Amino acid sequence: MIRLVVLRRTRPLKYGRFTTIALSLIAGIVLYTLILAAIGVSPVLTLSIISTSFISSGVVKDFIVLTVLGYALLVAFKGSLWNIGAEGQFYMGAVPVIYLTTIAFFTMGNVSIVQSILVIIGSIILAIIFGGLWGAIAGAIKAYAGVDEVPVTLILNYIAYYLVNILILGPFQGKYVYGYKRTDLIPEAYQLGIKIQFASTGNPIIDGVLSYVRELIIHGWWLVGLALVVFLVWWFFNKTSLGLKVKVLGSNPDYLVTAGWDVKKVIIATFAISGAIVGFMSALYLLGYLLRLEYPIEGQTAGYGYLAILVAWLSLLDIALVPVSAYIISSLTNAGIAQSSAPEVKQALTQAGFAGAELSFRWVMIGSILLTYSVLRFLSDYEVRVIRK
Repeated sequence: MIRLVVLRRTRPLKYGRFTTIALSLIAGIVLYTLILAAIGVSPVLTLSIISTSFISSGVVKDFIVLTVLGYALLVAFKGSLWNIGAEGQFYMGAVPVIYLTTIAFFTMGNVSIVQSILVIIGSIILAIIFGGLWGAIAGAIKAYAGVDEVPVTLILNYIAYYLVNILILGPFQGKYVYGYKRTDLIPEAYQLGIKIQFASTGNPIIDGVLSYVRELIIHGWWLVGLALVVFLVWWFFNKTSLGLKVKVLGSNPDYLVTAGWDVKKVIIATFAISGAIVGFMSALYLLGYLLRLEYPIEGQTAGYGYLAILVAWLSLLDIALVPVSAYIISSLTNAGIAQSSAPEVKQALTQAGFAGAELSFRWVMIGSILLTYSVLRFLSDYEVRVIRK
C-alpha cells in the first residue's frame, strides 16, 4: 500500500523563498500569456505591454499606495494574523475625511492657511482612528470569540462597502453634483496634490524622465507619508516591546502565554495598528488624488486592499522587500489595464465570446501569479513523501 505524507521541511531550501518569488512571477506571467494566446492575443503584444509597464511613470501612484498598504498588512502578517480587511479599513478611513472637508468645513472660497492645515491634519488623524477601530473590531472578534480572522475581515469589507454607499446616497451626497450619486469635490484648500506640468521636449527619453519627475512631485506629500510609515514600522518591530510580541505571536504564540503576556491585547493592538496605517493612506489618497467618493464605492480604489495582500506575501514579510514587491505588483497591474484597453485584445475577446470582460483580465494576471506563488510556497515549505507499507 502506498501512502502520500506531507511534512514540513526541517531545513528550508537554499534560496527557496527568493526562488519562489522569481518563479511565481515568471510562471504567473507565462500562464497569463498562454491564457491570452488561447483566445487569439499575440504573446509578443502581451509581453511587450508587460515590459513597457515596468518603465512607465504611471506606476508611481500605485507604487506608493501599495507600498504603504503592504507595510500595513505586514504588521498583521508578522503575527500570523491574516488581515484581509484592508479594503474595508481604507473606506472607513475615508468617512471622516469626506465629512470634515465636504460637510463640516466645506467652502467655495478661500480659507486661512491655519484652517486649511487644521482640517487636513484633523482629517488624517481621524482617518487613522477610523481605520484602526475597524481593524480592532476584527481583532476583538478573533481574540474573544476565537473566530478566524479571514472570513471576519472579508465580511467587514462588505459591511464597510454598504455603510459608505449608504452615506454617499444619504447625508454625504453632494449639494453641487447635479443629481449624481457622489459627494462634493474636496475644496482646493484641503487638497494635498501638487500641480505641475512640463512641456514636451520632443525627446522620448527626456519626456519619459520628466513624466517620472512630474509624478513624484505631484505625489510629494505621499512620499513624505511613505517615508514616515517605513520608519515607524521599522521602529515598531525593532525598538518596541509590542513589536517583539507580534513577532513572537507569529512564531511561537505559546511562549506569549508562558511569559504572562496578554495575547488578546496583542492581537487587538496588532489589528488596530494595521488598520490605522491603512486609514492613513486612505486620507492621503482621498486628499491627494480621488478628491470625492462615488456610488458604488467598490470600484474607487482598483482593489488596493486586495493587491496589498500579494505585496506583503511576495515581500516574504521583509521590511526591505516591500517596496520591491509593490513596484512589481503595481507594474503588472498597470500592464493588465493597458492590455485590456488594447484594440487587439478587445477584438480577440469579442471573437472569443468574452466581449466586455476586458477589465477583468488584469485580475487574471494577478490571479495567475498568486496561484503559482501559493503552489511554489507550499513546495518550498513542505515536502511530499511516499510511504510504502
